[in-house]
Amino acid sequence: MDNNGFASMNTIDIRTMADLYAVDRSSNHPRCLVNGKVRCALALSEPNQSLLARYSLAQVFLVLLLILAGVVASAAQTLKTGGTLEGTISDATGGRITGVKVSLRQVETNQTRTVNSDDQGFFRATGLVVGAYEVRIEDSGFAPYLHTGVDIGVGTTAHLDVVLQAAGVTTQVTVSAQPPPIDPSQTSVTSTVGREKIEDLPVRSRNALDFVLLMPGVTASSQRSGTGSRRALPDSGFTFGGLRPRSNNISVDGLDNNDEYTGSSRTELSPEDVYEYQVVNNGLSAEYGGASGGSINVVTRTGANVLHGDAYIFVQNGLLDARDPIETAPGRPDFNRYRIGSSMGGPLVKNRTFFHAAVEQEHNRGQNGSDIDSSVASALNSFLAAGSFPRLRTRQITTGFFPIAQAETEASGKLSHQISSQNSLMLRYAFTNTRKPGDAFNTLGLDDASARGSSFTSDHALVGSLVSVFGSQGVGDLRFQAATRRAVLRTNDQTGPGIDITGLVDFGRPFAGNSHRRENHYQASYTYVQTKGRHLWKAGGTVNRVKSRATVLDGFGGIYRFGSLADFFAGRPDSFRQAFGDPNTNYAVTSYGSFVQDHLSLVPRVTVDLGVRYDFERLPTVFNQDTNNFSPRIGVAFNPALRWVLRAGYGIFYDRHILANLNRAVAENGTHGFEQVANGNIAANLFTGAGGGSLISPAIGVAPSIFRPDPRTATPYSQQTSLGAEHLVAADLTASVNYLFVRGVKLSRTRSANLLPPIVLTLQNAGSLGIPNPTPQQIGREVFGLGRSDAAFNDIFALENSASSTYNGLTLSLTRRTSKDIEFIASYTLSKTFDDASDFDEQPQNPFDLRAERAVSNQHQQQRFAFNALWDLPIPGEIRLAPIITVGTGRPTDPLTGLDSNRSDAFPLSSRSLGFGRNSLLTQRTANVDLGVIKTVRFGERHLDVIAQFFNLFNHVSASAINPFFGTGPVPLAGFGRPVQGISARQIQLAVNLEY
Repeated sequence: MDNNGFASMNTIDIRTMADLYAVDRSSNHPRCLVNGKVRCALALSEPNQSLLARYSLAQVFLVLLLILAGVVASAAQTLKTGGTLEGTISDATGGRITGVKVSLRQVETNQTRTVNSDDQGFFRATGLVVGAYEVRIEDSGFAPYLHTGVDIGVGTTAHLDVVLQAAGVTTQVTVSAQPPPIDPSQTSVTSTVGREKIEDLPVRSRNALDFVLLMPGVTASSQRSGTGSRRALPDSGFTFGGLRPRSNNISVDGLDNNDEYTGSSRTELSPEDVYEYQVVNNGLSAEYGGASGGSINVVTRTGANVLHGDAYIFVQNGLLDARDPIETAPGRPDFNRYRIGSSMGGPLVKNRTFFHAAVEQEHNRGQNGSDIDSSVASALNSFLAAGSFPRLRTRQITTGFFPIAQAETEASGKLSHQISSQNSLMLRYAFTNTRKPGDAFNTLGLDDASARGSSFTSDHALVGSLVSVFGSQGVGDLRFQAATRRAVLRTNDQTGPGIDITGLVDFGRPFAGNSHRRENHYQASYTYVQTKGRHLWKAGGTVNRVKSRATVLDGFGGIYRFGSLADFFAGRPDSFRQAFGDPNTNYAVTSYGSFVQDHLSLVPRVTVDLGVRYDFERLPTVFNQDTNNFSPRIGVAFNPALRWVLRAGYGIFYDRHILANLNRAVAENGTHGFEQVANGNIAANLFTGAGGGSLISPAIGVAPSIFRPDPRTATPYSQQTSLGAEHLVAADLTASVNYLFVRGVKLSRTRSANLLPPIVLTLQNAGSLGIPNPTPQQIGREVFGLGRSDAAFNDIFALENSASSTYNGLTLSLTRRTSKDIEFIASYTLSKTFDDASDFDEQPQNPFDLRAERAVSNQHQQQRFAFNALWDLPIPGEIRLAPIITVGTGRPTDPLTGLDSNRSDAFPLSSRSLGFGRNSLLTQRTANVDLGVIKTVRFGERHLDVIAQFFNLFNHVSASAINPFFGTGPVPLAGFGRPVQGISARQIQLAVNLEY
């Protein structure tokens, strides 16, 4: 026995971090308790040391394992695709040991990295490939130290404070403890989705990015579509800090994966190909650029020394599904979908060259229903069958169900090669091909099948990286990408025109939805990380050139808008719009970015991230070149006590320009192309003269309408300020509270710049304003007359950067790491988002009164709760439950008359019903429960997972969109505010997955 009552032992084994935290504080000499028994003693170190470092081994050892950041993008702590390990090495007296060799071995591939402790006993290894590591520390005169099971995640930092024991006292110190899920050096607000959740949580689309919506502080995007929409454009699907969902950046293996035309993602990866991804909704590192919103960093899987693979099939059949209560068509729609796929990874040359490949194929055939009122459809069909308007293509309104389909192929292959102990190479090719015939867009209930459309996309991406280690303190990361995207949209009615009857039905060729475009992406980036004492310096740059070739036929089929069925039968459209000219565009946009960053342990309890970034986007020559894009970033983390971390930060984040916005100024500049807009009697005469069809050539006497960029075009950006606290409740449980303020500045919007100031319309002046028969919704409204500032044009739509937004959000979250067979994340967000334009093509009701547009944003959701978990049931049979619960308040909707009632020629429509403010309608509260049940059957080293997934388990009715059209009369239309789209009714998906 030693002087403190310890039995002599040669190997000390710590199993859990709970052992380290069970500390008897009844004396001035704290003791570790393991299963109620004293196992080690702790001596207080010098007063100037961090509280986390004040406990050191007095006799035999002390290993203090601290802080793996399970969720970070913390400043320049690591490369985007890897992680960092850092820590200190001391002897039993608390003295720091210099020059100690620290070896890290990646368990799956047997790759090793070696670093040495500096003159302060501090060591750091950056740019580590994600995965599990074994850490060995050896120095002459001391017993070897071995730590197994150190997990390094994307963008994470693991911290080890190690006390070496003198040789002879013990032969080896072995630690297998899990680190606590809290990082006192993390300054950012981030989350990580690991491999287990990607495998087991139920996701209807099997798109790994859907997991983003389960993370704290994230909200699903609110996409405006249907009648009055100018273009059928997807977006990323989620919003951070109330910013636009086109303002996020999605990267795969450290390189951009954005569709620059729409702001959505590009190449889709099978979940079997994703190892882990990180959600950065307030990342203060200067490394992050090209987005004013959030960043998603995806790391793909890599092969290992052991061959591993799986094969699976997911099946859905409509007979198992509930009927959608919002669906008005009688009967039950057919639905059949299956996904089949396989993945495999392993060594080509053991310990040196590895591969991983995955392929997945989806086939989906079913039916969708028309929600058009049966009496409206019957009246229209009778009228159209009589042969009225002979050049009108659509002669039949669809009722009941009509067929839909989808086919998608995702494939990828990755090679990883260790050139030497200092250099590693990676090459990955990914391919996606998606076909959605007939029902890809314009899918709200008021859209006839003729107004819906098909989409066809294909993506090819070749990416590579060369990571080089310079000595023990420097890492360089060179990455490149060559990628191409082909996207085709095609409306079901190819001839036109489009017919919109306010609040009742849309049929024919819609304004948007016929385009063919190709994007070629060429990107190169280099990042260098250098450790210098307690400084972690990081600098880098990127060049991203996007070549766009597009044929956009928006508006070329013409569109007529009617206020009622009676107006349509009489051939009296309220307005007409058609595009003419050359629809082809060909231009390039090149983005440049550079940054420098320091991650500094300022004092033992304070960590500071300080950096600056510069971004420049070279646009086509018609646009102003904005060069003043410097963005400072600062983050501070303060560790006042063992279980607490306080954080604060501020940063400026510059966005990129959406090419769909730029394309309008290139394609419709008055020379290349233009639009013609006509209202009232002129529109009626054009409709009658064309026999209800599109115009063959521009109308005589109607001035062109064009798009023109603001000569002061600037890069949109956001300013973000955050405050937060995180508390380690138990060894595997953390609670956090975070406040985030975001100010969106110089956001894109469209404004009609050729109008003269409006005049309040009365019965007396209506004729002089060109509105001889005003509707009740026009009397007493400010309307625009026939006069124009520049008589050569009817409309000049200015592409401005005059919009702004503000977001105040408070997020509470509770996270349990896997412990006793259960892990979960629960989060609640209370927020408010205001803006005066929610997308680049949104126009104000009155271009002379932009302040009146200030209201809750399309992206506003006041409250949102999200919960997800994995739970291995404590019963025989290896059964796991994977629930997802989301509850949210309603989303804002703009109440519109359905016509251009104020004659501003705005499109999308912006004329609101009298007495209503912008976005003053709300959809219903949404609530949804999804559940996965996984039964594992083992045979040898293989196992079979039998899976049942339930989506909208309780078949809760949640409307995600309502009919926003009040109509032109003094009372609303019968369908005003009626749900037209909702969360799908309960669906059941069955699957089997064989892993070997």
